[in-house]
This record gives sequence, C-alpha cells and structure tokens, in this order.
Amino acid sequence: MIYRCKLYSGPLPDITRTNYAYLHVFQSCFYLYQSIILIYLSDCMLNKLAFVPIVLFILSLGVLFYNYSNTGDFILRDIDLKGGTLITIETSQPVDVHALETALLREFSSVSVSGLKTSAGYGANIEVAADTNTTSVLNVVNQTANYSSFSVQTIGSDLGNFFFQQVIYLLIAAFVLMSIIIYFIYRNAISSFGIVFATFANIITTLAVTSLLGIRISFAGFAGLLMLIAYTVDTNIVLTTKVLKSSPQEFRKQYKKALITGVTLIATVSITMFVVQLISTSRLLVNISQVLLIGFLIDLIYTWMFDSSLLEWFVKRRYK
Repeated sequence: MIYRCKLYSGPLPDITRTNYAYLHVFQSCFYLYQSIILIYLSDCMLNKLAFVPIVLFILSLGVLFYNYSNTGDFILRDIDLKGGTLITIETSQPVDVHALETALLREFSSVSVSGLKTSAGYGANIEVAADTNTTSVLNVVNQTANYSSFSVQTIGSDLGNFFFQQVIYLLIAAFVLMSIIIYFIYRNAISSFGIVFATFANIITTLAVTSLLGIRISFAGFAGLLMLIAYTVDTNIVLTTKVLKSSPQEFRKQYKKALITGVTLIATVSITMFVVQLISTSRLLVNISQVLLIGFLIDLIYTWMFDSSLLEWFVKRRYK
C-alpha cells in the first residue's frame, strides 16, 4: 500500500513572510558587500589602508571615554550587571514604547522601556530602580498597555556591580591567556602583536558601537565578547598562517586565498546571527547575536586591513 501526502502550498503567515523578506534583503546586501570587499582589498595597496583601523580605534576609545565622563560607565550595562528591577509584560498587540515610557517618567525618575516579541505575541521590558514599587509601575502600565501577564526580576546594585567586576576579570584573564598562547605559537613579536591588537581593537570598537546604538550589555553580551575573542583570533590565525611563510612575491596570492576564506566565514556567521535576531524571543540570545553581528563586521577592518598591512610590511622587511 502506498501512502501519499500533499504538502501545504498556501501563503505563509505574515510574520514569517516578513522575516524571510528581511533575511533575503540582508543576505543580498551582505553578499554585495562581500564582493566589494574582496575586489577592493584584493587589488589595493594594504599599507594605504592601515590608517582606517587606527582612526576607527581612536574614535572608539573616544566614544567609551565620553560615556564614562557623562555616566560613570564606559558601556551601557544591563540590569544584571548594574542592579535594578526588570518588569517584562506580554501583550496581544505591539506596545507603544514611547508613550509607555513617557507615562512612566511622569511618576518615576529613572525608567527605561524597550519593546519585544514573545512566543505569545508582543510585550515590553521595563527597567526601574531596585527600590521602586512594582505594583505602582504596573498600575501606570495598565493605563497605556493592556498586558496579559508579567514577570519581575530584581537585582541589588551591589550584587550587580559584583557581577560586573567578575565578568571584567574573566574577560581580562581570557585576553591575557590568549596573548601568551599566540606568542608561544609564533615566537614572533610582530605577528603576535598584530593578532593581539586586532582582537583588542575589535572588542573596543564593538563596545563603542553597541553604546552608540543603545544596546545594553548583559551577562550574555559578555559571553558574546568571549566568543568574539575566539573568532577574531581564528580569522587572524588563518591570515597569519597563510602569509607568514610566503615570500614578498607570493604574499598577495596567499592573502587573497585567506581573504576569501575569512570573508566567506564572516558572511556565514553574520547571516546566522541575523536569523537569530529575527526569530528568537530570548533576550539573552538576542543580546549575544547583537554583539557577535557587530563584532563580525568590524573584524573585516582590523584583520584584513590592519593585521594584513602589518604582516605585509614584516614579510617584505624579513626578505630584505
């Protein structure tokens, strides 16, 4: 007996078709960007591009120090790293974030509201001080947005600062150990410095961009930064391994091979992170994907412009 089934061929739900449209546009734009990068970097003089990452790094430091002078923090910390109360509401309709935040600011001095999509539909995250009465907040919220359910998470400021110090120590330890291992592998100060600086600069610029975009860094965001360190080191090792043993005449050929591998890798993982942005309803996964997506794109500048120009100079100098 043969069983036959008919596949559903009707229209996809609106939200799914919209997500696929966004993904298709992003994928097309990124492949165009990838092609431009491959053509331009393959044919240009790398030493003429070295100033671009250096200027970007200086500007990123300026953004972080500007944040520190105004807020006392280099970055925007999420509630689990600074303390406070997070109220998450779920609604059947999209929330007017601006109207809700305006209504709450009339009653409370420190409020931050951001919209979200949940498995049940829509919602919003409301951040207030840890000592704020949540019942009063929900009463104001109910006047602007009719919510079906809510959850409350409270972290004291001392505990939040302690968590922040711990993740900073962890990030520093990971970076120092990475630097030692890189130097032990290559036994070469120039190539080791290129990898270490490219990784450090990528982290600094990623933090600066997230700050400019208003993205708050949580525990998950710092986990993303640790992943970004590993990824940046990986792409720099691909580049360094390819070109370090080449002669000045073969440098450009080996660089092109490494560039194709690196840019293809960036395209793949960036599209993956973009898909996470579209379909995930987890605040932690979204924060990780935001950090990684920004860091992957910035890696193009520091690895394939700065580190490559440094390696080209080193290879030519070594064969003189």
